[in-house]
Amino acid sequence: MPVPTTMPEIRRTTEIMAEPDGLAALLDAGRIDPAGDEGWPEERHLLGECVLLDGERAVGFGRLIWDAHTDDLPRVIDLAFAPGFRAPFFVDTLEQELIAEYATEAEGGEVVRGHDGRLIDITRAAVTEGRHLAAHGQRRPRA
Repeated sequence: MPVPTTMPEIRRTTEIMAEPDGLAALLDAGRIDPAGDEGWPEERHLLGECVLLDGERAVGFGRLIWDAHTDDLPRVIDLAFAPGFRAPFFVDTLEQELIAEYATEAEGGEVVRGHDGRLIDITRAAVTEGRHLAAHGQRRPRA
């Protein structure tokens, strides 16, 4: 396992201005489940996207999407990690951050399909994230 040069950090892609070093290569070679060529339907919503950085280098990545035109649940896709960063800790932490980002609105419902297909009830996270943002004036509280 390579020794990180800095403390790895998870960032939402909306928080960074430039594509991190190595992201394209990471997506090409580091996916946990190699992606089929499913394309990107027009009705697909990107509800969360995070990158795991070791300094300026991308060492992990994932997305949470919802295909609103189908009956499928929102789901975690495109999880990719560099060698040495595929430990369950990094995988679980990145997935949890994607779910926390999605939970602020939870527009596709309060159950998410994890990267491994398991169903994850995010009711508690949705309530917590919504209250947190409402307290900071960033979102209306749920009724």
